[in-house]
Amino acid sequence: MKKTYLVFAAAACFGLTSQIAMAEVNVEKIYSSKCKMCHKIDKKKVGPAFKDMNTDPAVLKAAIADGRKMMPKFSKKLSGEEIDAMVSFIQSKQPAAANPCANNPCSK
Repeated sequence: MKKTYLVFAAAACFGLTSQIAMAEVNVEKIYSSKCKMCHKIDKKKVGPAFKDMNTDPAVLKAAIADGRKMMPKFSKKLSGEEIDAMVSFIQSKQPAAANPCANNPCSK
C-alpha cells in the first residue's frame, strides 16, 4: 500500500498521472471493442480519425462520456479512469504539431 501511494505521489509531482492511467487500463482492448468499428487511427471511417480529432482533453473526454452526433455515450460503459486513458491514447496518436500533448499527454 505504501509503495502504491508513493508511486502515485511521485507521478503527480511529475505530471505523469495520465500516462500511469493509460498503462493500467488496456486501451488497445477498449479501442478494439468500443472504438474500432467507427474510428481509425490515421484516416476517417464512420467517425473521424484519431489524428484529426480535437486536441483539447476536456472536449475529448466530454465526447467519449456524453456522446456526440452519431457517437453513443460511454459514461455508463467505461469508468472515469478508462475514459481518461482513452483521451491520453487519442492524444498519443495525434501529430505533435497539432497537439502539444502528443508526446506528453496533458493532465485532466
